[in-house]
Amino acid sequence: MFQSSANAAVLHAAATDAELARWLVAGGDERIVLNALGRNRYGCAAVPEPRTTSFSSSTASTITPQALAAVRERLQAIEAQASPREAYHAGTADIRRRLAALCDLPPAAADGIVLAASGTDLHLIAADLARGDRSRRLISIMAEAGETGRGVSNALSGRRYAAASPYGPAASQGQPLPEAQCAGLIKIPLREACGAARAPQAVDADVEAAVARAMAAQGGVLLVMVDVSKTGLVAPSAECAMRLKRRYGAALTVMVDACQFRLSVESLADYLAAGFLVAVTGSKFIGGPPFSGALLLPPSESERLHRMPISPTLGDYSARADWPAAFVSRSVLPDVQSFGLLLRWEAALHELEAFREAPVARLQAVLGQVCAAVEACLATRAFEALPVPRVRRFGRDGWDIEPTLFPFLVRGASGLLSADQVQGLYQGLSDARILLGQPVPVGRRDGRPVSALRLALSARQVAEAARAEDGAETLTAMIAAVLETVAARAAAVG
Repeated sequence: MFQSSANAAVLHAAATDAELARWLVAGGDERIVLNALGRNRYGCAAVPEPRTTSFSSSTASTITPQALAAVRERLQAIEAQASPREAYHAGTADIRRRLAALCDLPPAAADGIVLAASGTDLHLIAADLARGDRSRRLISIMAEAGETGRGVSNALSGRRYAAASPYGPAASQGQPLPEAQCAGLIKIPLREACGAARAPQAVDADVEAAVARAMAAQGGVLLVMVDVSKTGLVAPSAECAMRLKRRYGAALTVMVDACQFRLSVESLADYLAAGFLVAVTGSKFIGGPPFSGALLLPPSESERLHRMPISPTLGDYSARADWPAAFVSRSVLPDVQSFGLLLRWEAALHELEAFREAPVARLQAVLGQVCAAVEACLATRAFEALPVPRVRRFGRDGWDIEPTLFPFLVRGASGLLSADQVQGLYQGLSDARILLGQPVPVGRRDGRPVSALRLALSARQVAEAARAEDGAETLTAMIAAVLETVAARAAAVG
């Protein structure tokens, strides 16, 4: 039995919080390693911290007590298996099946879901699939690096993006991956030099021109559409991406970077129906612990992608059971296990299940009320809100039309805080156990770089507000109190 293995002590159903925490940070990279205070680089703990006020889901969240209980149950299922290998293969299949169901996708969609530790890993996997024939040079087109994951540029270029990897040895960031062809990369700016969002039509025009240039090189082309970016932008537009996909067909791979997972099931289904790959994580809006990702394949592309050769170089980031059996060349990957990934997805699915149980009409009503309140709070002298567009994806009104991510600049005694001052403010708030989304560089003002803080709602916060009669009022009161604290601390700066 699995109980007799060397892992039995830490996979026991009665595992302590410390043992659970150890598993929840296993199988990632240095971003989720715990410091002496038991928190990762994002300031989040691997066990619940009830005294922490968190609006940081745009970056990372601390696990909830409810999700931790679900993780304990998953450990019982793992221990009941005959071997670690059997436990992991069964566990990843179960995660894929449940994720497909929670996304209102047919059961067969589980055969088109690849699991990975992070959104950055998903970009690396998408680039490998887009390259197709190993002899082809890949050109990737993405939003400017500041609006997406920090390591995405390296991932799309076939380079290391962290010092550690889930299954591989330590390495240097930027180092070419073994046997990987360092690909071409085109970055499209989403903001003006002052930080204002560029006109969507201008972004779309730049993307269309970039895709045309890449196609002329006669290699593989991957277009990464971000929905939503670190500051709530969608780029290029869905209409632009669909137009390009119709024009170039299988020669163009489109991946929607929906790693924030601030999407309704209808929007997700429409992206898949358009023939786009969709990357999601359970660790942003959904609120699971950091490092759980999934790449969803569109039905129209699944059969072709299932036959694609998988590069053995992915073995540092991806295990055999992370890929469905439908992928004919998954045997090139190591048959190893990352129970940390399994447990993090278990926590995320528990949160997603709770969110899906909330009535959609009530979600929309609560979000409308909360968004109006947040925008009013940010309209004071202490802040400068960066407008977040309300996007009717595919012309539909859904709960995801309302923003759940609010970026803003902060004013101190002498005007807008610089990027360095905002970083210090962010760290001070974190030390006081008030978590916001990490600062994002958004251009320059008065010759100085500036960064935006982000107030990000999570699925659990929205769902709990939707279920309670006065839930919206309670949530907006919490937000107002946090922003008052931010303003007071900023007033003492400079």
